[in-house]
Amino acid sequence: MASAFGARLRRLREVRKLTLQQVADAVGCTKAYIWELEMKDGQRPSAERIQAIAKVLGVTMEDVMGTPMEQAPDASPEDVAFFREYAGMTEEEKKNYQDVLKMMFSRKEKDGD
Repeated sequence: MASAFGARLRRLREVRKLTLQQVADAVGCTKAYIWELEMKDGQRPSAERIQAIAKVLGVTMEDVMGTPMEQAPDASPEDVAFFREYAGMTEEEKKNYQDVLKMMFSRKEKDGD
């Protein structure tokens, strides 16, 4: 049975549409090792391995390990990764992002009327 860590790792990998082999190749380990991390309880990868996996998945080590944000303990790993990426943007990039979201959601409201 997969642990919470394993399930989270698998979800992050699948969201990025990466195969076990692609992650293994990028991290420098075997496909079987990544499968064991995802599927077997009690796996204890090194910090270096977690860091390499996080880099491949485009998230932080905290996202992979499931360290919740204190302000949003129910946030999914994808939500946390999105917020961290957003937080690292310049003010101009954030404004552009917000403008696009406003356009998208204002259309939904108009379509629903």
